This record gives sequence, C-alpha cells and structure tokens, in this order.
Amino acid sequence: MGLDKAPAMIVDPKLFDRDSQQPLIDAFPESGPGLDAATSYWLDQQDHTGSARGYAPFLGSDFTYPVYRNVKKYGAVGDGFADDTAAIQKAINDDPNSQTHNRYNNEVSTRPALVFIPGGTYKITNQLDMRLNTILVGDPNDRPVIQAASQFQAESLIHGDDYATPRGAMGTTNFFIAIKNIVMDTTKIDKDKAVVALNWGVAQACHLTNIKIQMPSNSKGHVGIDINQGSTIAVTDISIEGGAIGIKNHNQQVLFKNISFKACTTALLQAGGFTAVLQGATVDTCGIGVDITPARSLGSLVILDCTSISSGPMVKFRDSSHDGGDRNHQIVIENLENLDTTGTNNPVAIGDDGSVKLSNRKSVDTWIWGNEDPGVYQAGKTLTTKRSPGLLSNGKFFTMRQPTYQKYTKDQVANVKAVEGHTVEGDGKTDDAPSLNAILAKNAAEGKLSFFPYGVYIVKSIGSVFGDKNKPTPVVMVGKPGETGVAQIQDMRFTVADITPGAIILQVNMAGSQPGDVGFWNTQVTVGGTADSNINVACGNPNTATCLAAFAMVHLSSSSSAYIENMWGWTADHSLERGKSQNIATGRGILVEATKGTWLTGTGFEHNTLYEYNLHQAQNVFAGLQQTETAYWQGDGSQQNAPDPWIALAKYGDPDYSWCGKGVQACRMGLAQNIDGGSNLYLYGAAFWTFFHGETQSRYNSPETWCQNKICITNQARVTGNPKNLYWYGINTKSADVMVLDGRGNPARYNHPGGWNPGGVIAAYLPS
Repeated sequence: MGLDKAPAMIVDPKLFDRDSQQPLIDAFPESGPGLDAATSYWLDQQDHTGSARGYAPFLGSDFTYPVYRNVKKYGAVGDGFADDTAAIQKAINDDPNSQTHNRYNNEVSTRPALVFIPGGTYKITNQLDMRLNTILVGDPNDRPVIQAASQFQAESLIHGDDYATPRGAMGTTNFFIAIKNIVMDTTKIDKDKAVVALNWGVAQACHLTNIKIQMPSNSKGHVGIDINQGSTIAVTDISIEGGAIGIKNHNQQVLFKNISFKACTTALLQAGGFTAVLQGATVDTCGIGVDITPARSLGSLVILDCTSISSGPMVKFRDSSHDGGDRNHQIVIENLENLDTTGTNNPVAIGDDGSVKLSNRKSVDTWIWGNEDPGVYQAGKTLTTKRSPGLLSNGKFFTMRQPTYQKYTKDQVANVKAVEGHTVEGDGKTDDAPSLNAILAKNAAEGKLSFFPYGVYIVKSIGSVFGDKNKPTPVVMVGKPGETGVAQIQDMRFTVADITPGAIILQVNMAGSQPGDVGFWNTQVTVGGTADSNINVACGNPNTATCLAAFAMVHLSSSSSAYIENMWGWTADHSLERGKSQNIATGRGILVEATKGTWLTGTGFEHNTLYEYNLHQAQNVFAGLQQTETAYWQGDGSQQNAPDPWIALAKYGDPDYSWCGKGVQACRMGLAQNIDGGSNLYLYGAAFWTFFHGETQSRYNSPETWCQNKICITNQARVTGNPKNLYWYGINTKSADVMVLDGRGNPARYNHPGGWNPGGVIAAYLPS
C-alpha cells in the first residue's frame, strides 16, 4: 500500500488480523511509470462482475450481491432532461436477493454499496436517500451534476443520513456513509423557496470530499449543507456558491477543512452543537462569515488559516463575559487574512447586538475571546503563535485533499484480486497476507496503484504472537523504522477478528520526502461491534479482563511523518448489527511519538482503557479537532480501574494513574489526552466527552450509569514532562472535574464553565 509517484489507492476494503506475526505494509522503491491522461475513470473500468469483484462475505449463501453499482446500469440517463430520480435511488437501494429487494433498514457492516455516477447532468424531481455503508462517488474527471428540477418538491436533493436505520433516525448511529466528486445544483428552484442541497446529519466514519454546491444568488431560502444532527468529525474540500446559507451546522463537533464560500448571505450558520473548527476556509463576497448566535450551547469556535475577501464580519457571536454561569461562544482566530477590496472597513468580529469586538484589519495573528488559563476571561486579547516551519505550507498548516488519482489509466491500477500467480480472496476466512505482501511489493516496483475491492481480507500467519500482550506487534505496518517513501491509504477499515491482546492494529514508521507522501484519508480503526469480528459476540462479561481485545489502535513511531484526515478509532460500546452492548478493553488509542511532522486533521478515538490520545515526547504535531469518549464501562461501578485490566508500560509512555487513590474510580478512567514532554505541539478544538460510567450489558444506557447532569470523571486530560511550545486552543470537556491535570493550576470546570453541560471551556491553554 505504499509506493512513490504512484501512491497506493485503497478503496472500500477492511483488513484485519487473525494470529499474524508478519507486517502487511512495507516500504517500496521510489519508482513508477509516467502518467498518461485518462479518458475515463479507472474505478469504473475494473472487473465488477467476475471473480475480482467486490464481495460481501457475511451474507450467508448470497454470493451474487452487487457491491458495485453504476447508476446507468439501473436506467439513469444523465442528459439533463430525463428524470433520473428513480434510477439513482434504485442503484442505492438494490439488494436483489433479499425479500424486499431493498437495502432499506440496512445493517451497518454486511450490505455495502459503492455507487458510481458517470459524468453528466442528472435531473431529479424528488429526494435521494442514502443508506448505511454506502459510498456515492462521481467521476472526478467529469464530476456529475445532480440537478433539482424546477418542480422539485422535497426537503433536500440528497438526504445523507439514513432515516431507515435499525436504530431509527439517529444521526449519531449513521456510520460509513460517503459522497465524493459530486456537484449539486438547486439553481432551477425558486430562489426564495426553502430547500437544502444536502442534509448531512451523520456520525463518525462518514465523509464528504470534492463536492460543489451551486445555488441561486440573493436567495432567501436555499441552504447548501444542513448538518442538523449527528457526530461527524470532518467535512472537507467543498465549494459552495450562492444561497442564503452555505452550511448550517448543529453537529456535536466538527472540523470544516478547506471550504470555499462565495456569494452566500451567511457562509456558516452555527445553529447548535458544542465546538467547531473552521480551517482553511475562503469567505468571498458573503454577508457574514460565521454566525454562531443561535447556538447557545456552543462552547468554542476556532477560525484557523482562513481568508475573508470583500465580505462582512468574519464572526458574529454573543458576548458571555458578564454571564454568571456557563460562558459560551468563546472565540479563537488565528492567521486570518482579511482582503477588503470594497472599502467598507467591516469589522472582523461583532457581538449579537452589532457592537464591534475586533475592528477591521488586514490580518490577525492570534486573537481570543474567552477563558485563558489560569481562569482569566479575556474579552478580546491579541497573542502570537510561533509556528514550526516544518508543519506549514505557504504560511498555513499543511492540508491535502484526498487523492482521486484521476489521471491514472486502467493499466496503471492493479486490482489485488486479479494479479496472476497470487490468489487473494477477501472472503473473511482465507489468509490473504502472503499474497497481499507480494502484490504490494510488485505494484510498488511497477509504480501502480493497489486497488482493494470491497472485502474482508484476513491476515494470519504462523504462531500466536498477537495473543501475547507482553510482546506487542503491529498487524499492519507502514514502512520499517527509518524508511522514506510514499504510502497513501484511503477508504479502509482496520480491525481485529478476535481477542488479540498483543496486536498494535496499525503502526506507521515511514516518513515521506514531503508532507502528504505518507497519508491516510477516511480510514477507520475499529474493535468489535461488527459482523466480521468475533468480538461482536465474545465480550459481554462485565469484567473486561476477559476481553483484552487489542494492545493499541494506532502507533506513529518516532521515525514516522504522516498526514491523517478523518480517522475514527472506535472500540465498540454496542453492536452495529442489532446486538447488545459490549464490554471491551482495548489498551490504547493513538500513540504519537513522531518528531518529523504529524498532521491530525479531524480525528476521533473512543472507549479505550489507558487513553485516547498520547503525545509521548512527540514533536511538530498539528491536531485540528480531536474527539473522544471515555469507555462506558469505566468509572463508578466498574470491575476494573485504570490502568487495569492492562499494565502501564513506561516503554510505551503509558500513564500509570499513580496520582489517583487506589479505589477512586472516577479518577481511574481513561484520559482523553495525555501529553508527556515533546515540543512544537499545536492543538485546535478538543471535544472530550464522558457520557456513561460503570456500564454492563445489563446496565446499558440505564439511568444509574448516566453522566448527563453530573461530574463522572476526575481528570479529562493531562500535561506532564514540561512540553515546549505547546499551543492548545479551544478545549471542551463534558462531565469532567479537572479539565487538564498539569500540576500547576489544574484548570477545572468550576472556573471555566461552558459548553456541553456540565462542561468546561478553555479558549487558550498556553503553559509554555
């Protein structure tokens, strides 16, 4: 999965381990063929009907289920005149061998669909409804246009969250949904009629990228994207033109990356939610940039590396400086470029009463409105953030759009199931590791993309090394320590098939010659909860010592340098396949020991034992939105107290919880983030949530385990080892007493109230 000049393209697979001791991914030669201009997208040219097709192996005896669907095979025309609504919806829904012939009420991980839309204009007269575990992808060489007809009557062109899920219309359970390389057009609808191009109330493991939305100018009713519920963590690389509102957001937490707003009355309306980061946005000729006044519970907003061009105020918020209780609407603006070509001299920030909070200026280094540690509320303070040059590109933190490799031709892409001499099944039972390693090395040497059709690719080998928690070993290893190369991985899910206490699921050792050479986009790491893992049914015991499922999710070693965008690491708290709650003890979330440059752009890790994030002697790290949830089984009522049922190992920088009393269960809950030493750490937008304590299958979501209105965890995060140049902006916690245990002031929720009740908010934490 790694090579130079022709980075690996990984689409729709899942890799997981069963007793393997061999690394799957290695460093490869930096060579490959030159690129020819592609006349059509290579994805559609793959074998989608023969033995190399995508295969869903957990449907019993159904071997003909179609994973890949081209909408034109279902009758779509794409000429701008024919009504293509029914044909596209049929392509999304199709399940020919089920009783209903429909993926309606679909489970999460068993009936996937990759729906391809060739170039063209597809007229629709009614709403298109997405389904769980579905990717809707257009041809990036000729992005298809989904155009609403003038007589369009529905609420939205595309309803992104699946209202027919087994759990009902809950945004927080709408997983594995994606839309890529699509244009949505509402310009034929009356500009003052209420309509939404995309309703996107989804959860983690969902993504939007390379989307364009066209709406009429001077509209009073059109909305580009309405995120009216859910818990998604990243919305990236979208262009929105016209309309009354570009994006309306009510999501719990989200990173908006590289969004272009042009001629919107309001670019971003924050209607709810608790924290948001707007990174790399361009606001061009809009009435206002970000209006957060309706979102009374919004703890903090970070505006980072953005540009305003001939627009009104960049942000409008409510001044909470005089509030006696929660102090919400805390603002951080860093590296703002304000290009006013109209001469209107609009202020940068205003209050909800129109008062000027930050006057017009050409640029802003760093400006905060809110709590500055230790407990001082700053009603507008200018600061300087000294950035590490190695993390920057053109003066901004480096970002990279998810590659499409659209110029590659069919012969420059190798389907791993169609390589002569190397059999790969992806059937959830065959050991594919030897063949995959040989194929990846061959493709790297020849400079080809490695395409994985949908499947469950087992990795197992000699011995039972993954069963030994005292000898942790990577299941998937990207490069050997010290190696340089290119490894770009996307649309994958890494997991474990069974209880494997010695498994480091994903380890990255490789660095590239430039940022983004080693990169992950929309790649997930899960433990339990899905049909393809025995953990889904094996871990119901309330004593989690019986389910040491994996040693760690992700390890970025000291020699690595990686760009990671929209990664969700989830240890299951419940089954996605209508099962019961699960008590799983995964040891660690993501361990970052990298020093050469790490970019965590919209990530989340949940329900691990010792920590979710651990920056251990790490250097040169950027993190834009970090989302966490404490393990539901920890805390008061649990049979295990952290670090139990694991052993804290100094070799891996583990926190040992020695600062807690032996029996103080609220103190012995996994840290959302542990920062131990290091330097040049730039963190923006923490969403650290604790929802439950002491859960078991018999007490799943029962009132005695709720943290909704009480403090459940003593320490949410920890800073130790005197890190240098730590800049941490926009910290939000829920149900925690001490927000950051640092041995200095230990800033607590009591002195920084706000956000998700009972919550705390710190706009700026600057210990060094």
